[in-house]
Amino acid sequence: MAESTFGCWVNLLDKGGTRGDGPYRKNVDYNSTLWRKALHKAIPNSGGKRTTVFTTASHVRSLRNRAAHHEPLIDGVPLPGQSDRRGRTRRLILPDAHTEVLRLVEYIDKDVFAWLGQTSRVPELLRTRP
Repeated sequence: MAESTFGCWVNLLDKGGTRGDGPYRKNVDYNSTLWRKALHKAIPNSGGKRTTVFTTASHVRSLRNRAAHHEPLIDGVPLPGQSDRRGRTRRLILPDAHTEVLRLVEYIDKDVFAWLGQTSRVPELLRTRP
């Protein structure tokens, strides 16, 4: 479990879908088999909504991947599969991306959320960025 990637965890929060190929192809329902039976207990402050946690975790994954690949963040974080009214890839601006990170932490642990809220320098850095 410790070696599972963040992307793996985000995918476990998805609704499921079709997995496998050929005769091994089958439908999977993560909402029933994973979320309702166990995962909601690991994310106790989420209000019990898998879709909300999945969306937040997906946004955090987009931020994490962009930063990990040393890609620019100044114009926001592109959200794969989401488009604006003009058909351009929707972007999450950095203050909102920071909020999403804090929200995901809060879903898991309110004490850590409070500590991060008090100690994070991100809002200050965003205000003073060149």
